[in-house]
Amino acid sequence: MDPVNEARTLVGELFPEAWAALLGGSVVTGRRTPTSDLDILVVVEGLTEPYRESLRRHDWPVDLLAHSRTSLGVWIERDFARRQPVLARFCAEGIVLADRSAGRLERLREELGARLESGPGAPSQAALDRARYVLSDLLDDLEGATDPGELAFIEWNVVEAAARLALSLGGRWQGDGKWLLRELRAHDPGLAEALLRARQAPDELAAVAGRVLERAGGRLWEGYRVAGDVFHRPLWHVTPAALSEATAQSTGMRRLAAISDAATGSRRLWMGQTHVPPATRSADHHHGDSETAIYVVSGNPVFVFLDGGQERRIETGPGDYVFVPPFVPHREENPDPDTEAVVVIARSTQEAIVVDQPDLRMR
Repeated sequence: MDPVNEARTLVGELFPEAWAALLGGSVVTGRRTPTSDLDILVVVEGLTEPYRESLRRHDWPVDLLAHSRTSLGVWIERDFARRQPVLARFCAEGIVLADRSAGRLERLREELGARLESGPGAPSQAALDRARYVLSDLLDDLEGATDPGELAFIEWNVVEAAARLALSLGGRWQGDGKWLLRELRAHDPGLAEALLRARQAPDELAAVAGRVLERAGGRLWEGYRVAGDVFHRPLWHVTPAALSEATAQSTGMRRLAAISDAATGSRRLWMGQTHVPPATRSADHHHGDSETAIYVVSGNPVFVFLDGGQERRIETGPGDYVFVPPFVPHREENPDPDTEAVVVIARSTQEAIVVDQPDLRMR
């Protein structure tokens, strides 16, 4: 059976209103094997939670990835950040099964294709030094190993570390499992075959990996040092006068940043105030991949979100707390005609992420 027709039929049956759907993986790359499955990515507007599901259709194993447009964008950026753009390749190189995006899918594919072509760039010096240190340490272990089981594991670790270092030096993307080998073969087929030949010959493997290390600057073990002092940094005092409006804003409310990367150098936490004027409501919005905790200082703000497709309202007062999970569309309202509502907000990202939405439905 033709994998494209089978995948297109499955998408039509399970996701008839999909924003987009694509088929990727080995079945579309010419590397199809008897155990290859149908790797299908489906983008569904309003999907409240992305998920992965394995199922079987006729004689085909199916690996299904379901995303909303929002979650797909977040997962793509996460992959780029770790230099392994799995979803970006899926979107850019997969076969389109369904497209109701009014041209936006094609623009996304072009954008991702350009980013993939340009590569991740050179690694930072710290990352390069770390990779040299790891491979140098593994080569010492390889030389001294006497237990056959330990030797087998060390050999495979050397192969992987040498492959990753070579890809980093070449400004190339990384991969896991068979995809790491495919990336290396595309970048340096000679090195890929040399590592495979030497994987059970310790002396030969040490020589091959050693040549990769020399290209990176040679072995690095003695003298390698990473600063780790987290105990001698000053506390920060932020007064009300120092609060900053230089943060993301939503229509109908005013945010003031107190604790942020820009203000205090915080790495993971953002904290500040939000003021909602009398008889005002914010725009519908979400805060991306950020968890948000809210403490009501004054007034009686109302927090609105969808629960089972219906609007739900949480009415609060001073001393109350509210937790907003990542990506959940919501809005804040202040129904009081005379009194401003003030809340303190803490988020799990350095800066305030605010993505305005046309309504409360998940995108």
